[in-house]
Amino acid sequence: MNAFSKLHPITKGAFFICAFVLVLSASNPFFSVISLCCALLFVLAGGGRAFFSSLKLSVIVILLVSIFNMLFAHYGEDVLFRIGYTDFTLQALFYGFNQGMVMAAVMLWFSALSYTQDSVDTMYLLRFMPKLAMLFSMVLGFLPRFTRKLSDIRDAQKGLHGGESVSIKERFGEGIQNLSALVTYSLESSIVTADSMNARGYKDGVILPTRFKLSARDAFYLAFITLAFSYVLYVIITKQSLFIFEPRIYVKANSVTAEIIFAAVMLLPVILEAWEVLLWKRSQSKI
Repeated sequence: MNAFSKLHPITKGAFFICAFVLVLSASNPFFSVISLCCALLFVLAGGGRAFFSSLKLSVIVILLVSIFNMLFAHYGEDVLFRIGYTDFTLQALFYGFNQGMVMAAVMLWFSALSYTQDSVDTMYLLRFMPKLAMLFSMVLGFLPRFTRKLSDIRDAQKGLHGGESVSIKERFGEGIQNLSALVTYSLESSIVTADSMNARGYKDGVILPTRFKLSARDAFYLAFITLAFSYVLYVIITKQSLFIFEPRIYVKANSVTAEIIFAAVMLLPVILEAWEVLLWKRSQSKI
């Protein structure tokens, strides 16, 4: 658990709403770069073990979206090359580059959301909609849980059969067996899940106890995120920050203040983590 995970669920929820809404609504490379870099810094501050894999995934996503958009969207004045009667333009490539950064940033922030927001936090935020809370928490935990289970099944199959199969036919058969075992596991665990849902309050008319209290620090961060979100969204809606992709690439309007405020909000988890590490080192030096 990092420092950001210890914040109140409402504060964390406000941060992720800000992260998703602003980068998706801006369509601006400046905001996209800020969001992506801050997301990578968050991964690095969380331990750094997944930093290089996250960076590799981001580069792959950006390249694929950029090339795909250039190949299938033909607009803009600056022609990079021509095949037959089809022009491949710089504008299409750059717009795909921006959309790739947005997609990579959103993927990393969703990963951060699953890392910092557990089922208890989700249940608290959506306590007035228990069915939606159950669905959302199950979606967040589905991929990592079943990925680990599939890895266990593969290891068990290797132990039973003495290693990996060589032929494609044997690998296909093992894949079917692994999938069958995973489906069986999911069906069996659904019964346990249904019972635990009732025990944990996923039903109508239940008043749930909570261990969360909104401290002064949480209230301060929540107010800062809300004000920053409102200001940056106002700048985007009123087009005080506007980037044009076609027919030419240019900045029609730019708000450096909005970009600085957006960066300050996106760096909040990293700042909290760095501050906690600094306090820990200071306390250790006094011993």
